[in-house]
Amino acid sequence: MTEKKVAKKKAATRRKPAKSVFEMLEDSVVGQPFVIANKVFLASLGLFSTIQTEFGTKFDELVKDGEVARDKYQKSFTKFQKNFVKDVTSTKNRVVESVKPAAAK
Repeated sequence: MTEKKVAKKKAATRRKPAKSVFEMLEDSVVGQPFVIANKVFLASLGLFSTIQTEFGTKFDELVKDGEVARDKYQKSFTKFQKNFVKDVTSTKNRVVESVKPAAAK
């Protein structure tokens, strides 16, 4: 009679999940820039989120302030423009009047 050899199954040992390259280098000098860059990225996302929520109300407020400033300066510019045209016209007329006698000779 022939005997069958029965292989004993080894108990499966649980392996830790393989670490990624980043995880292996995380605490080393090479990995620190990546850690810092990741923190900066997350901080920028947080800042973006904050700005996005607060920007809507602040933006409307800034638009209103801008409209008030534009109206104020537009009125003063229009007044300045009218006075400037009047001054230029009067200066031109004085120059023409002073040149007429010299041109007549």
